[in-house]
Amino acid sequence: MVLLFIRCENNVDINAEWKETIIIYGLLDPNQNDQFIKINKAFLNENTSALLVAKNSDSLFLTDAVVKLKRLNTGEEFILNKVNEIKKDSGIFASDVNFLYKLSEPIIENEPYEIEVTTPLGRSWANTWTLKKARIEAPFRTTNPIFSLGPQYITISYVPGANAFAYDVKMKVNVEEYSQNDTTLIDTKTLQWDVITNYFMPRGRTNSTVIHQVERTSFFQFLAYTLDTAAPVYRRIKSVSMEYYGGSQSLIDYISVNEPSIGIVQKQAEYTNINNGYGLFGSRCKQTIENVPMDPGSVSILNNNPITAPLNFIY
Repeated sequence: MVLLFIRCENNVDINAEWKETIIIYGLLDPNQNDQFIKINKAFLNENTSALLVAKNSDSLFLTDAVVKLKRLNTGEEFILNKVNEIKKDSGIFASDVNFLYKLSEPIIENEPYEIEVTTPLGRSWANTWTLKKARIEAPFRTTNPIFSLGPQYITISYVPGANAFAYDVKMKVNVEEYSQNDTTLIDTKTLQWDVITNYFMPRGRTNSTVIHQVERTSFFQFLAYTLDTAAPVYRRIKSVSMEYYGGSQSLIDYISVNEPSIGIVQKQAEYTNINNGYGLFGSRCKQTIENVPMDPGSVSILNNNPITAPLNFIY
C-alpha cells in the first residue's frame, strides 16, 4: 500500500497551471545618451506549440507594466517609456514589433541603481553599480593620433574604471576598395577585429594600468582572412577606430555561465540576478576613439609583408 501511494503521488502534470514570469535584460551605460531595457513575459501553454506561441507578439510583451529606474544615492526615480524604435531581426520569435523601455536621462558613473518592474501580477527588481570610465592610455592618447604599424607590437593600455570586472577591446578598420581599371570607388567596408576578449581584471589591480601587447602579425592575418586576396581591386585603409567595453560583475557572471559546455554533461545552470523574475540587470561602459588615420609608412609595411602584399594597399 505504501508503494502504491508513492507511485500515485509521483504522477505530476508537467504543464502546470499557467503562470506569467517577468524577464528583464538591461545594461546601464553612463557613456551613452539613451538606455534601453528589454522586458518580456514567459509562460508555458499546454494547448499550443511553443514555436507557435513565440510567433505571437502578444505572448511575448507585457501590456500593463510600469518600469522604474531608481538612483539610490539620491532617491531620484525615472519612469521609462515604452518604445518601438529598434527593428528586430526575423527568427523564431515574433519580429513585427520590438517593444523596449527607454530612458534618456543621464546615467551617473560609479553609482548604485535599481530597476523595478510592476505588473498586475507583482513586482520584480534588481540592483547594479554603474561603471566608471576607463582612462585610455594607448594607442591614440594624443590629441592628433595616428595609426602606425612601425612597432613590432600594437600596444593597448588603459586604467580600468571602478566596478569593471572585465574588458573587451575591438578595432574597426574602414577600408575603401577601388577598381584597378579606372580607379573608381567600388565599395567601403568596415572590418571588426576582436583584439581582446573577456580580459578579467586581476584582483587588487583595479587602479593599475593594464597593458596588452599584440603582435602586428595578428593584424596582418586579420586583414588577409577578412579580405579577398583574389579580388582585382586596390585598397586604402581610410581610418581605424578603437572600442573599449568594460563589464560589471553580473554581466561577466552571466557570460561565464552561458559559455558553451566542453564536458560530457551538456546541461547548463541558469543565471539570473532578477528578484521575482529571470534575466540580467548590470552595467557596462563603452568608450570609443574614432577615425584615426594611418601613416603613409604603414602602407609600405603592408605591401612588403607576404601576408598582406596580395591585398594591394595604396595610400
